[in-house]
Amino acid sequence: MDPVVVSGTVACSFSDEGVDPEGGTGFLVTCELDMSDPRVSGTETHDRLRFFNGGAIGDVWVAEEAVITNSEGTWSGSVQAADDGVPSGEAHYVGEGSYEGLEFHYYFGGSDSADKSIVRGWISSGG
Repeated sequence: MDPVVVSGTVACSFSDEGVDPEGGTGFLVTCELDMSDPRVSGTETHDRLRFFNGGAIGDVWVAEEAVITNSEGTWSGSVQAADDGVPSGEAHYVGEGSYEGLEFHYYFGGSDSADKSIVRGWISSGG
């Protein structure tokens, strides 16, 4: 399969219901991906979120257990980002079920007029 370019938006919210891999209070991020390709649209969750203090400029964080789900299948992977008031970062997912054999990579940052981050990425054959 040739890579397919995808674009869209993501809107996320944080809660304190996640798991901290170091035993403290964790955070769970729940997002809605609205993408040009329905295979990668759906609900995205980031658990086992680790924050690294980035100093006065902002935070750096990693979610080692991230999942995208929709009515057709699931993607599992990780997300990492920097946040100085406007988060930007990247994600890498591997397809499961009906998406097995595919990978989804995306970058996010900035925002549109509805306070959603702009997403650009691609779907390709796993390798």
